[in-house]
Amino acid sequence: MSRRSLTHSAPLALLLSLAGSIAQAQSATPAAAAAPAAPPPAAPVSSSSVAAPVGATGPDISKVTENLNAKLEAMQGRPNGLTADEVARRTLLSNPDVTAKQKAVSAADASRDETKSRFYPKLDLSARYTRLSNLETTYLTFPGSQPIPTPSVFPIILNNYNLQATLAIPLSDYVLRLSNSMASANHNKSAAQLDERATRLSVARDARIAYYQWIRAQGGAYVAAKALEAAQGHQQDAQNAFDAGLVSRADVLRTVSQQKSAELAVARAANNVAIATEQLRVLMIDNSQTNYEIGENILADLPPYVLPVSPDAAYAEALEGRLEMRQLGESEAALRAEAAVARAGNYPRLDAQGNAVYANPNTRYTPPDATWRGTWDASIVLSWSPTNIFSASAQAKTAEAHADEVAARKGALRNALHMEVSQALNALAEATFSLDVSRDNLNAADENYRVRRELYRAGKAPIIDVTDAETELTRARLEVVNSHVDVRIARVALSHALGRDVGTDTK
Repeated sequence: MSRRSLTHSAPLALLLSLAGSIAQAQSATPAAAAAPAAPPPAAPVSSSSVAAPVGATGPDISKVTENLNAKLEAMQGRPNGLTADEVARRTLLSNPDVTAKQKAVSAADASRDETKSRFYPKLDLSARYTRLSNLETTYLTFPGSQPIPTPSVFPIILNNYNLQATLAIPLSDYVLRLSNSMASANHNKSAAQLDERATRLSVARDARIAYYQWIRAQGGAYVAAKALEAAQGHQQDAQNAFDAGLVSRADVLRTVSQQKSAELAVARAANNVAIATEQLRVLMIDNSQTNYEIGENILADLPPYVLPVSPDAAYAEALEGRLEMRQLGESEAALRAEAAVARAGNYPRLDAQGNAVYANPNTRYTPPDATWRGTWDASIVLSWSPTNIFSASAQAKTAEAHADEVAARKGALRNALHMEVSQALNALAEATFSLDVSRDNLNAADENYRVRRELYRAGKAPIIDVTDAETELTRARLEVVNSHVDVRIARVALSHALGRDVGTDTK
């Protein structure tokens, strides 16, 4: 004898499934924890009015629909509202990961300049003053003559001054080291730049997804509030029926349990909203008092998305477009060139040297005298340290091993990209199909609501049928919103997986 409302659990089932999907989406995507700043809808209307019997003065049965329409209008974009692109742009301005990568690029650029400087001719300048100790007088003895004091032939000059400039040119390095060293430095710089760009794209993707999850959380909070409103109406209806002796106490307790579960879901949804809003604040470095409005019309149909002709074509596009693959390629090339530089230590060195000396006394002049004189010399020096072969070989093997490691990481990245592309393609296909289904469900729910409302007006259906149909219509309309969000998230993920967002990483 109990009425259908006593066992109707569709709103609660919807709420629990939607809350689960929100939690799953937040755990699957790092930046997907974003939730709206807007608070959940106002407290539900009195449950006693919802449970009004047939023929009584019932509530304004279009109130829920009007509230929903107002909510959907807020989701259709406001002039100064927040958009996904704006969230991405502001996030990139102060993201610590992006900043760290930019510093790495600066370090790689400085390292390249340092490498280049090693091959410039080396100029050494020196100035020396030397004070010599005085010597005892010695004599030179010649046959048939008297001994001659040494200072009279080779004067002893106690104060010595020397100004010298030495220029060394590493001739062999130009042949054996220059090209490989500069190649290694250039590859390292390119790798750092690609890494910075790839990081920017990943951060921007996560920021956009966080924005859409923020909108999803608002819809979830609204669904939770409407489900609680329906559960309260069902509970009051059951209590009225119990007071009239039409149902058992167990039926009343069942509706009480449903209401408590709905209240818990409302609290969880409100918490998701707060967390999602805080996530946006953290991403954009806003203070805790900042609130946001939706500035993107998520209900608008997107332009057609050009899909790859096949999964293999999509995988090939990702291999070609993703910056991570190019970055690892540059890192491997840098290490190979570094190994070649290390192997150059196995060979002799050839250097050109020149000296210019301005000294008092200048030792090139005999006998010396306390006069400033200039001289110069030039030489070619061939040198070799055979024992350096051991360290040079070890350095080359180390660099080659690291290059092989990077090559292995490229293989792992290929596999990861394969899975990422496959998942993104399937997610977009599923989201697109879900959007079509949710639109069909909306049409059916709208027609069901219209029929139930007409029957209620004719006195042929209870008000609970109208409120249930209204709740189902609310769910269907918000499911359309949720499907639009899914499509946008799937497009963002697929564009990143295929590398189609490379042209969007502007400073």
